[in-house]
Amino acid sequence: MNKIYIFLISSLYSLCIFSLNPCPDNPEDKWHNCFGSYQYPSGETYSGEWKNNLFDGDGVFLYQNGDRYVGQFKKDLPEGKGTYQYKNGDLYVGDWKNGKRHGKGFYAHSVGEWETDLYVGDFVEDMKNGEGIYTFTDGVRYIGEFKNDKKEGKGRYIYLDGSTKQIECLADLCKEI
Repeated sequence: MNKIYIFLISSLYSLCIFSLNPCPDNPEDKWHNCFGSYQYPSGETYSGEWKNNLFDGDGVFLYQNGDRYVGQFKKDLPEGKGTYQYKNGDLYVGDWKNGKRHGKGFYAHSVGEWETDLYVGDFVEDMKNGEGIYTFTDGVRYIGEFKNDKKEGKGRYIYLDGSTKQIECLADLCKEI
């Protein structure tokens, strides 16, 4: 996974270096329409495009807790397409709006040392909302509607043997229909 991030960071650097001027050496100067890196006293680091002293454009942010975000920014927040890797191994790839998962996305959620649940679908304000497919570690899939991070409305389970069960859910409590 680290090789992928090295490749992504290298790609961002090479794309940005040729399209923008380097930011000033002095961080007290205005960083506008430039490419540069800044490490905060907390240890967090941003490398990428700057406008009006804010992250704006393509960049990489390394968080103090070990999380990292690679993607697009607008006014210091993830905005557009991006990938967020959590220190615990969770991974989100998809759309962002105002610093939150919003739009189409893929979320891999670690549920054990070697087990991961997968969700592919719609996000609104950082939560699963709308149509989606949730695949459990045992291979069973739920295809249907979500609201506020919970199964909500009509959907179906698809089992490994190919059988299906039509269900209706309310706040993650589901019954067969």
